[in-house]
Amino acid sequence: MKIHNVSSFSELHEILSVYRKSNRWVFRGHADPHWVLTPKAGREPYNKSDDLTILQAWKRRAVEYVTNAPENDWDWLATAQHHGLATRLLDWSYNPMVAAYFATTHQYESDSHIYCYKPHKILIPQHVPPKDYDSISLFKPNGVVPRIARQGGVFTTHGQPNKPLGEVLHYEDELELIVIDKNYVKELGFELNHYGINDAFTFPDLDGLSRHVNWYTENQDYWVAQALTLDDASNISSNS
Repeated sequence: MKIHNVSSFSELHEILSVYRKSNRWVFRGHADPHWVLTPKAGREPYNKSDDLTILQAWKRRAVEYVTNAPENDWDWLATAQHHGLATRLLDWSYNPMVAAYFATTHQYESDSHIYCYKPHKILIPQHVPPKDYDSISLFKPNGVVPRIARQGGVFTTHGQPNKPLGEVLHYEDELELIVIDKNYVKELGFELNHYGINDAFTFPDLDGLSRHVNWYTENQDYWVAQALTLDDASNISSNS
């Protein structure tokens, strides 16, 4: 796997510019470099149960809260993944800046990772149900959850959830890694915020807004204009 190391925004931009030449690349940010590319259903303790059986049980209760029910089990999986259920899906984004944002969401004590993946297969949900699919491919959900659309979200679906992506790649797939130096991770968060990539953007709801305002409050000393108050909502909700 090709590895790129970055310690500045200019270096990150230079590396990411290579991926602009194809719209097939997707990106995933890891705040912890020890995390592997395995969906939650394939990790302890969830790998002791069949995730599709769990999904059916979840669906029976979820209909109480869903206004427009998904049309197929793939979109049910996307909805369940969004709401925290352990599934065989792994989140990715077409927007590398969103992946970079997720790579900064920790305490800055270690390097962060951005995985860059160019899949060969794209799932056609109408052709096969989840229970009959045992390979790996990209899955583009319908717009079942606004947050997924805002994040440029797509998934890989893993027919064998317990196996990391690197072990089940197709021959034509490409997987690369960008390592963000631990001494640059926190600064990257501020730089992303300058371009409007922050909690309020990534999570377009009251939870995301609250997280962003809290982050702004915790880091007021970073900005030169420290006299700026929290009453300036236009700055807080965009790029501060």
